[in-house]
Amino acid sequence: MQDLAVSTSIPLLTVEDLKNAFIKGYGFLATMKKNRGKPTGSAVCVVDPAVTDCTNMGFAALLLSTLENILLCRALGIDRPIVYWRACNSVCSEDPRVNSWDWYFEPVNHGLESKVENVLCPLKVLDGWQERLNRTALSDVKTVIDNSFKNRTDVGGFEDGKIITTQERMRINKLLQQYVKPNSRIREKVRTFYHRYLAEFTVLGVHVRGTDHWMETNEQKLPSLMSWVERAQSILETLPRPRKIFIASDNNEVIKKFVTYFGKEMVS
Repeated sequence: MQDLAVSTSIPLLTVEDLKNAFIKGYGFLATMKKNRGKPTGSAVCVVDPAVTDCTNMGFAALLLSTLENILLCRALGIDRPIVYWRACNSVCSEDPRVNSWDWYFEPVNHGLESKVENVLCPLKVLDGWQERLNRTALSDVKTVIDNSFKNRTDVGGFEDGKIITTQERMRINKLLQQYVKPNSRIREKVRTFYHRYLAEFTVLGVHVRGTDHWMETNEQKLPSLMSWVERAQSILETLPRPRKIFIASDNNEVIKKFVTYFGKEMVS
């Protein structure tokens, strides 16, 4: 059985090598559908994170999981993905028949699954295989989840996380530009918000993670709320007037604290 290369001293894998290794080694779980009477060899890859698990995923994590599945489709030689978001917590409609991806973004190859011969839906990369993928030369199939600007290899659960380099940012940015395009409703909401609250201001953006973010830190605890306020204040004082702070957080206490402290200079 052909296996994935895990050493730089071994010849690096091609896409076809990877596809064969997955298929022969049962490296992933997938469902397949064949449509009769369609162009021979035509194929699409259905990306639907909720099929396996999107429990406890926030919006950003769900988007990263989606991108990762698109990369897996590419590695298997299918560069036409179809994206579904269904029944994923607060991000999606409670109705599993609704594709909530379309709430936020332009559809990706909508309806193409009925026009091709082969429809593949990867469900999950099996345990142990993602680590192998990360150590191949095929950068397009390496994980995008759990990467960070900070080295977290000594933090439990993030040992395989990579540093977000300039090259990595360019790789994911290219993927975002190709598949993640905000729809007209979202674009209009952003324009309206910007012109109402941010236009003509110098803006300081502050993103404060709460909830389970402590698990991702070396210290296993979050910085104090006042440390965020004080740091924001020190930066704000260097910015020209008129100015605003835009605060984003999953913690209501954080937002209330910033609004109370900064008053009219605050946008939340």
